[in-house]
Amino acid sequence: MTTLPVQLHKNLTINVPAKKVFDFWADFRNFQEFIPVIDSIEILDDKQSRWVIHAPLGHKVTFQSLITTFEPGSRLIWESSHADGHATGDLKLTEQGETTRVDLDYEYCLRSNWMQNIARLVSHSGFPSLAFDHGLARIKEKIEKDKL
Repeated sequence: MTTLPVQLHKNLTINVPAKKVFDFWADFRNFQEFIPVIDSIEILDDKQSRWVIHAPLGHKVTFQSLITTFEPGSRLIWESSHADGHATGDLKLTEQGETTRVDLDYEYCLRSNWMQNIARLVSHSGFPSLAFDHGLARIKEKIEKDKL
């Protein structure tokens, strides 16, 4: 069984300069506070991190993430893989005066049939798209509130 990747595109405007948005985003540990499915994030070096997330049906998934493009203030691209699949992310920041447009592209593909079936079931309830929306809204609120 072959599956097409799940692709998400999200954008939002954050009312702070791009450098501040990038600095927040580049420290992955910040995401544990805003994205409930993240159990832990361990920074291994300047390009690699190890994540543990809660998956449907009580499963935990551990994967390593590798930063492939790091352009301070403007772009961050990463990829990750684990036994059941792989994912890529591309964050683009465009400064517009004192605000920043954030474009996030995220794609994942699952290898095992049972994981694909679970993903199809939970997608009917809006997962992961709604989880991204809620997480991004909380991140925006935090960055704007703290003005880092």
